[in-house]
Amino acid sequence: MKKIISLLFTFLLFQFSYSQLQSPVASPRAKISQKVGLVNISLDYSRPSKKGREIFGNIVPFNQIWRTGANQATTISFSDDVKINNQLVKAGEYHIYSVPRENSLDLVVYDKTDAWGSLSQFDESLIKARVRSDFYDLPFSIETFTISFGDISNAGASLNLSWDNKIAIFVIDVLTKDKMIKDIETIMTGNPTKNDYRKAAMYYYEENIYLDKAVKWIDIAFDDSDELKYWQLNYKALINEKAGKFKKAKKYAKLGYQVALKSNSTDAINTLKIVNDRLNN
Repeated sequence: MKKIISLLFTFLLFQFSYSQLQSPVASPRAKISQKVGLVNISLDYSRPSKKGREIFGNIVPFNQIWRTGANQATTISFSDDVKINNQLVKAGEYHIYSVPRENSLDLVVYDKTDAWGSLSQFDESLIKARVRSDFYDLPFSIETFTISFGDISNAGASLNLSWDNKIAIFVIDVLTKDKMIKDIETIMTGNPTKNDYRKAAMYYYEENIYLDKAVKWIDIAFDDSDELKYWQLNYKALINEKAGKFKKAKKYAKLGYQVALKSNSTDAINTLKIVNDRLNN
């Protein structure tokens, strides 16, 4: 029994000796995933805080390579090719470094390496894109370094780097239009479903292109009948309106509003009322 107790004591002492206190980290890690158009974009970075310090030109020196965060270098990945400030970046995972200047910020897309943290200098052969944004003054101070996506659309988004009272904004073009038009043409020469016609019509409507095709395809997707739902009639009204076919647009808006009233859905009623009032009053 004494031997068992002794072994148990030794085990507990070992466990206690190797236990570690869990405490908050100074620059917590953040992961962001964002769908932009047809492209998945992911970011992995650490977020240092200002803590009363002067940031750019001090904690983050001018004209020196910055890891664009803290701890390990920031990484970004793209599931398909994109352009950043009109520079092509192929699909893949990269480090992103930056070089702050007094009035601007250089963003460098760099082949992912085993390097930890910042670099002393760039290997030019590993640079995939180097773009610049002016620094814009903010009317307030941001305590914790933040990378975010804004102005998200089918075509792209902004990549925003903000800290203290500064923000740098880069434009990501996800090259959606060329890809979508090519895909639509391929599908339409095959055996498209009604859902394919709907998606293609709505994409052309949203991009304000090939509206005659959009009208034709939405009519194929949703045959005129008493069974059409309010949202289907709304699509038909909106596409015909944008294509300048106002007589048909008015008809579908009126029918859609009538169907919405029967649905008892407040959102549906409000949506179709706005369209109907715009076209028929």
